[in-house]
Amino acid sequence: MTTAEDLLLIVTDPLTGKPQLDAMKADPVLGGAHLLDLVAAGHLALDGERRKAQVIVVSHAPVSDPLLEQAFSRVRNRGRQTPRNTVTRLGKQARKHVYASLVAKGQMRVRPTKVMGIFPASRHEVIDTARRHDLVNRVRASLLHDQPADAETGPLIGLLAAADLTKLLVDKPDRKRAKARAKVIAEGDWASEGVRKAIQAAQSAVTAGILAATAASASGSN
Repeated sequence: MTTAEDLLLIVTDPLTGKPQLDAMKADPVLGGAHLLDLVAAGHLALDGERRKAQVIVVSHAPVSDPLLEQAFSRVRNRGRQTPRNTVTRLGKQARKHVYASLVAKGQMRVRPTKVMGIFPASRHEVIDTARRHDLVNRVRASLLHDQPADAETGPLIGLLAAADLTKLLVDKPDRKRAKARAKVIAEGDWASEGVRKAIQAAQSAVTAGILAATAASASGSN
């Protein structure tokens, strides 16, 4: 399972099948997830520090996971890019692609429905409820009970925090604490230096992408 798949599994309501990751956040958040996985897999790397960091391709070899290979194909032959540009390219139509991958892997299935009882739509029913339950519990344990993060939960927490989505997993009184804890986890020693740099870059790119999408939506409605 990729980080993007685990993230979408977490933020899909298991009762209604609705994604709790709205359209404006989906592409940057899932693009950020792809960036982290491609860095961890040794295909991409961050060169430089903080705001001066740029993404470089260090291996052009095919990626074994079809979902990541599909995303990687959009940046494989490009030169040095800012994290934001990379995340934008990696996240193009990401929610659709990630849902399709989850269905293909048997983690979810499509359930036809209608909006307002009239318009055809679809929901994604969570089949692998055990994995979702395990991921949610481990993320909550890290956010609220100081359980150390790991290679699966650390990236998830970093991305959820960047998109202000940790609130989906904790009760309202715990949200401030969870948000502060997420920041500490993103900078923790559970990850290699390369992955930590990628998380920092992905978080900034996700935040910028969400702000840009929000501004464009507001401008379009005026």
